[in-house]
Amino acid sequence: MREALKVYLPIVLLIVAGFAVALRFVAPPPPDRIVMAAGAQGGAYLEFAKRYAEILAKDRVALEIVETAGAADNLRRLSDRTVPVEIGLVQGGVGSEEGSPGLVALASVFYEPVWLVLRTDVPVDKLHDLRARRIAIGGDGSGTQILVRQVLRANGLDVARDVDARAIGTAASFEALRDGSIDAAFFVGARAPAALTDLLAEGKHRLYSFERHAAYRHNFPFLSSITLPSGALDLARDVPNDDTILLAPVAQLVAREDVHPALVQLLVKAAKEVHGPRQIFAPAGTFPTTRFADFPLHEDSERLIERGPNFLARYLPFWAAVLIERSLVMLIPFVTLMIPLARIAPPAYRWQVRGKIFAKYKALRRIEAELRVAKTPLQRAALLSELDVLQANAGALKVPAGYADMLFNLRLHIRFVREIVGDSR
Repeated sequence: MREALKVYLPIVLLIVAGFAVALRFVAPPPPDRIVMAAGAQGGAYLEFAKRYAEILAKDRVALEIVETAGAADNLRRLSDRTVPVEIGLVQGGVGSEEGSPGLVALASVFYEPVWLVLRTDVPVDKLHDLRARRIAIGGDGSGTQILVRQVLRANGLDVARDVDARAIGTAASFEALRDGSIDAAFFVGARAPAALTDLLAEGKHRLYSFERHAAYRHNFPFLSSITLPSGALDLARDVPNDDTILLAPVAQLVAREDVHPALVQLLVKAAKEVHGPRQIFAPAGTFPTTRFADFPLHEDSERLIERGPNFLARYLPFWAAVLIERSLVMLIPFVTLMIPLARIAPPAYRWQVRGKIFAKYKALRRIEAELRVAKTPLQRAALLSELDVLQANAGALKVPAGYADMLFNLRLHIRFVREIVGDSR
């Protein structure tokens, strides 16, 4: 046992050390809970977040939804490390890598058209005609406000100086349009506001068409242009009554850069299920996409969007796939260490056992050689005494049964040396 421990114990310790090193390179298990910054009640962001929660729950991951003021508020929460938010929906053009470091884009997921509603008696050909007008620019913390300020500034208007800006949300904006207290209102959203169709059908308001959409796309690369066909909102009432060109940033699913890779798989899978089918302004398969990202793409995003999850994630439950992936990494030290050590261990063990016997042979050869040249009875007696001790040690020596022949040969050879030097004991 002692010889076995001398050989195999260091091997076990080496393997344990290998596993300890491998642990440093294995991602911790994914959390079973994640917090998402969504949006306000009645908005598309909140609706989509609830659908994400339903999908993630099937894989035993709880999605906690935080209601917010909108895209700008979401970005602020994601950037503030003291706020427990890991993912959120962010409108295109609201943030950037330089302004919000430490964030990554998982996917672009849907168009968010800019809906500009005007009173029909307000003559607006180009946006600079809005000078001195009363305009609803979206609630504080919304992406609408940021986009409106950018677009109006490009048209020579300063929101704080050149227009009468009202920082109010969707519901309040429609009330103000109806009672005439504002002249125009901007809305940014994946679908037309619920009250828009009825408002346009009454004939007192119209939807602005961005005829200079190419110029806007040139100046604001995060914008796309889409067409709302005549009658798309209501065929019976022909709302709108003409084809309307809308500008549209693209909403992105954004996460903190330390988001767990396994959760990225789940989130992209959920994005495909939620946003992959046909949308009002996009055919099936348009989203999710890696285009339009304002932040660096997560290193796994392109692979997951283009090719889908890996084999394990495709055919196994999420928890099982994660367990196997982590175990495979832990097998690396086992494979790389065990194979060579398994080849080395048996010879090392044999050398260890045989070495005990060979050490006795070395002593036996020395005693024999010295007995042959011993000149005095005192020298001879001392050497024979050493031979007695060697014989006693050989008799007490313990070796595995497979090496018993070597031990018995040693004892025979000790007796043989006695006979050739003339000792009858």
